[in-house]
Amino acid sequence: MEPTVNQFQVNPEDSKEKEAAQIYNIVVFETIGTLLVIYGALATQNNFGLSLVYFISLTLFGRLSGGYFNPICTLIGFIDGAINNKKTMYFIGSQILASLIAGMFFMPLFANSNNLPYYESLPTHQVLGTLMSEIAGSVIFFTFIQIQTAENTKITSTQIQSSAFISIIYFVARQYTATMGNSLFNPAAAFGLQLFYGIYYGRWNQMINLLMFVMGPWIGALLAITFYWKIYTPTLIIKSTN
Repeated sequence: MEPTVNQFQVNPEDSKEKEAAQIYNIVVFETIGTLLVIYGALATQNNFGLSLVYFISLTLFGRLSGGYFNPICTLIGFIDGAINNKKTMYFIGSQILASLIAGMFFMPLFANSNNLPYYESLPTHQVLGTLMSEIAGSVIFFTFIQIQTAENTKITSTQIQSSAFISIIYFVARQYTATMGNSLFNPAAAFGLQLFYGIYYGRWNQMINLLMFVMGPWIGALLAITFYWKIYTPTLIIKSTN
């Protein structure tokens, strides 16, 4: 007698194929989306233009890859359980790859621009001020990223609403920081563009920017994540129980 086979039983091969397809989407569309955001920053050179490009990237690629485009946003997704360890590595790898490609091919196109992202000509005593403003903008942006990423605190319900909301927060965070026009709150983009700016034009003295534009977002993100888990979420729980 032949054993009865449950037609709804999960086939391990199907699960592997599904995971492979998801990883493919992450590598391809996360790379393209990150490239589009960086290109938007270089090409538009204004806050509204970049925020619009960010909205378009989130709308086009959000459903395909997840639409993180930033290692810090990826880390927040991992902390919230939205993505697992393996996918987190593919996300961050794709974002770093996109940043290196952008630095290699986009930087020469815009090298003579007066308002390049991550380019600063500051005396040493102003570096701390720029770092602090970078932290402040990052706190604003990543606090709302954390709120929007967690299912129990998400403000919007649809993909298009989420894209619009995040883009508006991105605009506001950049608009009201002293480094407006120069920062994407993205440490991978900062590293890729600054690295090839140094390679192509020998401006290695500008590597001080990595201190501001790589450390700043990470410090701001740490403060935002701490605020969310230690203050924001417990306050919501207390209010819901009263």
